[in-house]
Amino acid sequence: MTTPPINTTLRHQVIRIYKELLYLGRDYPLGYAFFRQRLHRAFASQAALRDEEAIKRGIARAEYVKKEVEAL
Repeated sequence: MTTPPINTTLRHQVIRIYKELLYLGRDYPLGYAFFRQRLHRAFASQAALRDEEAIKRGIARAEYVKKEVEAL
């Protein structure tokens, strides 16, 4: 049984927010290496998502995290 392909628009949005968060992690108080590892683990844990609504909720959560990191 194969899994349905992810919507390419959503895929690009996920990659964009990942790169933005990675860029913001340069100035993270606990260090870039710590931030990058945690970010990678968070995104990798959600890699199996195929439901578009779940992916959209994940993107919204990532946008919230982005605002919190910017506030640091």
